[in-house]
Amino acid sequence: MVGWRFCHGLVERGMPAAANITIFGEEPRPAYDRVHLTSLFGGKEAEELILSPREWYAETGLGLHTGDPVLAIDRGCRVVTTASGRTETYDTLVLATGSRPFVPPIQGVDTPGVFVYRTIEDVRAIRDYARQARTAAVVGGGLLGLEAAQALLDLGLRVTVLERGPGLMARQLTPKSAALLAEKVAALGVTVLFNRDTKAVAPVGGGLEVTFDHHEPLACDLLVIAAGIKPRQELAEACGLVCDRRGGVVVDDRLTTSDPKILAIGECASHHSMVYGLVAPGYLMAEVAAERLAGGRETFTGAPLSARLKLLGVEVSALGQFQDAGDSWVHANHDVHRQLILRRGRLVGAIVVGPNPEIGRLQDAVERRRYVFPWRLGRFARTGLLWGAKAIDPAEWPAGTVVCNCRGITRGALSEACRQGCRTVDELAQKTGASTVCGSCRPLLAQLAGTAEAAAAPVRGRGVLLGICALGVAVAAAIAFMPPVIVGQSVEHAAPWEVLFTEPSVRRVTGFVVLGLTVASLLLSLRKRIRRLAWGNFGWWRVLHTALGLAGVAGLVAHTGFRLGENLNRVLMLNFLGLVLLGTCAGAVTALEAKLDVLAARRLRTFWTWAHIVMAWPLPVLLTFHVLSAYYF
Repeated sequence: MVGWRFCHGLVERGMPAAANITIFGEEPRPAYDRVHLTSLFGGKEAEELILSPREWYAETGLGLHTGDPVLAIDRGCRVVTTASGRTETYDTLVLATGSRPFVPPIQGVDTPGVFVYRTIEDVRAIRDYARQARTAAVVGGGLLGLEAAQALLDLGLRVTVLERGPGLMARQLTPKSAALLAEKVAALGVTVLFNRDTKAVAPVGGGLEVTFDHHEPLACDLLVIAAGIKPRQELAEACGLVCDRRGGVVVDDRLTTSDPKILAIGECASHHSMVYGLVAPGYLMAEVAAERLAGGRETFTGAPLSARLKLLGVEVSALGQFQDAGDSWVHANHDVHRQLILRRGRLVGAIVVGPNPEIGRLQDAVERRRYVFPWRLGRFARTGLLWGAKAIDPAEWPAGTVVCNCRGITRGALSEACRQGCRTVDELAQKTGASTVCGSCRPLLAQLAGTAEAAAAPVRGRGVLLGICALGVAVAAAIAFMPPVIVGQSVEHAAPWEVLFTEPSVRRVTGFVVLGLTVASLLLSLRKRIRRLAWGNFGWWRVLHTALGLAGVAGLVAHTGFRLGENLNRVLMLNFLGLVLLGTCAGAVTALEAKLDVLAARRLRTFWTWAHIVMAWPLPVLLTFHVLSAYYF
């Protein structure tokens, strides 16, 4: 999957037109979605999991060779040799070899009826063998083990999970949350046996007998080993690349191995002694590697380990630094276990077993390390909710609800794109155009796509934008509250700047300058509405729009001398000042968006932006009356 994502990144950056790109894969088909392997037990065909068909590789100029794994790498000559004897030279080599199932030292693992759970072929073999079985056992009570148990349960077998430790999902859950998960799994008909260190498996009476230390043997018809994964680093070791003693090819922040011409991404890579067993960090690595090969300077500095899963029908979420030893707040009952981990008042991790209507908002708060106020912690202790109100998933919004304000893309259009195969935020963006302007709706797109990408795209020029907004508020306040400039008291001592307010020709110039700046600022807002005007980064257009508004306020001071005027002139001045103040509020919220809760930021930005837009509608009419009255009289 990570190799496929890397190829997509190269295509998006136009690399096939400038380079000869060849892909070698061990399996007999193009890259497919391993995350949803269990769907094959429910009747889905293997072809439906293919991420991109062979035609896509041919159409984009990528050379795809399946069923022909690379067996050797000659770093000196920069040549790879495949199982078929094919040789291929390279300037840059990317290892995306993933991982293989970890098989504990169990005697008799080659016995018929014993399987691992990793590939489409593994699933097909398990499915075929299960037709003659009634009972099954799974070695491993982690993510893979519970996923395999779900698949076997769906096949109609009686399932027993054999866990070596004292609880399920030991890497993600605390003992109390693991105990609740075990209760829910048992309620579904799955037997869970803890502290079972599997030693051997042997054929007995047409079935299998699994033996342990200090416990009675277990009889079953089928055994699946799903005890974890092991990075596939044999190619790297054979050609002399540095590998981590705990597994994985060692890479730096540029994803470069000990050979500067070889990169490694995904589950085969060890970054700062961390091997990521999740697809989201692998996709991030793929994007960084593709950007690097396209000439960029992107680096990989790590990725969150957050995971939101549904195992055996039970919702399980481990978010952020869920193993952090910070302050812990727990709300638990017979149905749910919700735990927050805080450090200095900021939310750094969370563990949730069971349903949680705030889960999307909670994940965003964890990844942004939001500060949690004491009264919210009190509410959490009482109700298990931080925000009190039900957080509605974007997928439940009415179809006509606008998700991307910049492009006017609705929830219905995005859901339709998801049904057509869009699985990531980038695919939704490419299909619909959502998030391609300011990027602030990316967290909502992530929830619709069911991915872990929750951070909004950074706002370009946010520091400059915030500074202009602060200055705009100060100048507008000065116009509203400063006493008017007094001129003409003495001809002999008249200051040079008084000509701004006494000379009609100069006042006409300043007036039309203000008018021109206002019109230019209004026209810039078309950047987000008309695709043909999509030049440059929207963030800097927004800064320019705000700067022109501030320049208009400065011109207003020169034109009026801090006078608010009378009648319609006063209405015009108040409208202009209100427009500036509302615009600066919208700009300030946008600049500070990365420090706000995603839903709160969306509500605030929407409110101030629409208030700014509504205030802008009377301005052209008032300006027209002002100009006509000035010339008429």
